[in-house]
Amino acid sequence: MKALKSRAAVIAGAVLASSAMLVPLAAPAGAATVVDGCSFTANPASGGSQSALRVACNFPTASSVPASNVISDFSNAVWHNGAARAINGVAFEGVYGLTGVYSPNAHFTQADTNRQIAGTINGAAIGAYTNVKVVVDANTVLLNMPATTTGVSGKAAQDGIVIDAKLENSSIRAGVGAVTLPSATASVTVSFVKPATGNATATKSPTAFNAGDVGKQIVSSKLTGGSGLIVSVSSGTATLSVTATGSFSAQGATLNTLGTIISPTLGFASTDVGRSVAGTPISGASTIVTTSTVDSNTSKFITGGGNPANGNDGLVGFSAAKVTGTVAQSAADLTASPAYPNQITVGADEIVSTTRIVNNHTYDLANQKIVSDAGTFRGSDVGLPISGCGVASYANGATLDTQGQNYIESVALDGSWAKTKGGIYGNSIGVVSGATCAQAFSAYGINLTIGLPSVSSAVNGDVMSTVASTLNLSPSLVPGSDACATNTFEGTTIQGQWYNPGFIGASSAFSGNPSPSTSQSVSLVLSPALAITPVKAPTNTIGAIKYPTAVVSFWAFVSLRTSSETISDKTFLKDTAKISLPWVPTLLALCEGTGISSEYTFQGTSIGTQSIATGTGRPSTALRGLKAGATSGDVAYQPTSIAGTASIWTGKGTFAANGALGQGVAAKLTLK
Repeated sequence: MKALKSRAAVIAGAVLASSAMLVPLAAPAGAATVVDGCSFTANPASGGSQSALRVACNFPTASSVPASNVISDFSNAVWHNGAARAINGVAFEGVYGLTGVYSPNAHFTQADTNRQIAGTINGAAIGAYTNVKVVVDANTVLLNMPATTTGVSGKAAQDGIVIDAKLENSSIRAGVGAVTLPSATASVTVSFVKPATGNATATKSPTAFNAGDVGKQIVSSKLTGGSGLIVSVSSGTATLSVTATGSFSAQGATLNTLGTIISPTLGFASTDVGRSVAGTPISGASTIVTTSTVDSNTSKFITGGGNPANGNDGLVGFSAAKVTGTVAQSAADLTASPAYPNQITVGADEIVSTTRIVNNHTYDLANQKIVSDAGTFRGSDVGLPISGCGVASYANGATLDTQGQNYIESVALDGSWAKTKGGIYGNSIGVVSGATCAQAFSAYGINLTIGLPSVSSAVNGDVMSTVASTLNLSPSLVPGSDACATNTFEGTTIQGQWYNPGFIGASSAFSGNPSPSTSQSVSLVLSPALAITPVKAPTNTIGAIKYPTAVVSFWAFVSLRTSSETISDKTFLKDTAKISLPWVPTLLALCEGTGISSEYTFQGTSIGTQSIATGTGRPSTALRGLKAGATSGDVAYQPTSIAGTASIWTGKGTFAANGALGQGVAAKLTLK
């Protein structure tokens, strides 16, 4: 153990002493020996909410102390999801008094309909719940907010009212001002007829179907798929939206009156059918069955919370959705004190592309493709900016013009390749000390960066993690520590700061950052032998956590799997998260032959995420949270010692129902 007195060890000891709060703990000589063991805790532990992760491990011998770690988070955990692209141009009053946006670098498509937009117009924040209502052409859209609310009433594009904003890469969204009609359920006796062609018909006894039953849902095992909607009723016979498995008489069935939701800001579309919907008047799981436009009769019936007596045409033209689940009758009241906005969200449980790093790719110059493993790219990458060595900087190639940064134009169905608007130049240019792009990716920590951080992501520099350790510090390394023989342990705490892709590593030189000086380098660290060693972030890294000290910093990388991975007896599916710490310096400050107890904490929120106004950006996304409806989650821990000895620990946690109270769920790990 003489090597511990090397210069590297002295520096590592100084790391702990200068960055930690040294607190002698009550652990006198002769205290019980700590045994190897790890536990993971999620707290709070309610599905569908933000949650922190705590990883606590004991390693009682020096040979077992990790020099690096890979933490597989609970399989039901969800880290921040979503990405964005820049919208720069002018805002004006468009048709119907709506806010118009002209942006030559936006490259709008019809897929951008209902995507939320956030930023500023003429320096003032764009209001909450703002999304794209109509895509006019590749450069122009109409927003769902009147020009009077965005400050551009009476303004033309030529007036030059500047918009500086970000557009989300999905139509996951929230809206307010909802009016809902209640759902209802009844048991009925129905006879089904399966015609030679076409959908089934049904009759009901003792009372027949009537026109008021159109749009209701019949649930029966005799129907293909288990349920169908009543499309029309003629002389008591209902035509259904599905076929039947045969003709049956007098069958018990369930007749559901689907709840109806109308929101002036959501803009329900046919593409929303099948998506989840949630909100104040909705209980339990609910999905969208049909969408429509409110006509005069419907508006008069539901305005005022469903009271026909004071109905009017105030909701004519708004979109509506019929949904499953239990829906209560309600109406927003924005004039009340406090206001009742009646917020509704669509698709909050969906997973789309997140701003991330990619570095396991090759270039197919002949076909102008960036090629990688299946699952690396996905449909929601289309439109997102991409930058890095080997990729043309701008949308028209090598020259900057109004089209802006290069972006992804198409991806393979299996996610194995992507093509960009501005093209690629591949591996032909030396960029780092004469190295080619391929060498730079493999040896220097250079990355491709896809997407801009969305407005709901953590802010660079946000403190969101801590590493707390209990260890017996060597007095020869950390002056002021007591003798090793006294067996007194000290406590250290180091805070971790979040950094988004494009602001970490050597990739910052290629990622189009407005201020490269604010970027963080993870390409160089101090190894135990004082060698200069590059750190390569795992591919599909969505964020890095920097643990800064007075001497040297070390890093953790949060990455998402692009395909399933089996670790011993646990299988983690695509999009589950793991946290990699390729180098942890605490080992070098230990008294000879002693171990360490460490605790890593990763918060569910940060100052940046907590500061985002309600209704801004994608709803229901925390820095880290738990999937709604999941009742269990697997975990794994893979430490590697300084000698290169690797071990695997796995476990499982059991979670309560959504919204249940509790102090957290713990998973005790077992060595495999």
